[in-house]
Amino acid sequence: MRNLIAVFLMVMVSAGCATKDEQARNNISKTWRISKVFQNGTDVTETYLDTRANYRIKFNSSGSFEESYSPFSGGTVQNINGTWVFSDGINKVTLTDNSQTRVYQIDELDKTVLNIKDLGSTNNREIQFVPV
Repeated sequence: MRNLIAVFLMVMVSAGCATKDEQARNNISKTWRISKVFQNGTDVTETYLDTRANYRIKFNSSGSFEESYSPFSGGTVQNINGTWVFSDGINKVTLTDNSQTRVYQIDELDKTVLNIKDLGSTNNREIQFVPV
């Protein structure tokens, strides 16, 4: 009986861990738009979006992403495709495309918000996303 209880507890613990990872993957797997951008604690959303008009990023549950924006209002749309993975558990997301790899610290992730810190920035850039 004790062995049965021990096995049951192990299954429950394992299922709990998988559920957290699966929930994070489900939460991120959608199209997001930028709602706020901060650099060194200052709101720079307007100037940041001037160079990324109509910014969208779509995370697919398969591990691919699609990013699009105009480098300035009315400019030619830039499309970037690549892969994404959670790293450091589910605390970071790494994006890799043909020209670069970017790593972001995830500060908050649920169905309605994705808040990240750009670990490659020199100005403590924080970006807040909401679903499209």
